[in-house]
Amino acid sequence: MFRSLSSLVLAVPVLVGCAAQPAATEPQRAYSDAEVKAFALKILSASNMDSDLYARYRRALTEPHHGNSGS
Repeated sequence: MFRSLSSLVLAVPVLVGCAAQPAATEPQRAYSDAEVKAFALKILSASNMDSDLYARYRRALTEPHHGNSGS
């Protein structure tokens, strides 16, 4: 009984501390389109996919798109 109670007393503060949100040091902002594109190109260059698929994704990221259809 004592062991269960002491485990509970120790576990509750740990779990509460893990669930607490850290204070934001900087205000959150949305990433710009240029930042998203640069990150996507960086991740793409680090991938090891075959060259045809790599070229298709790179072309889709670098060529301008007209309209808002997303295709």
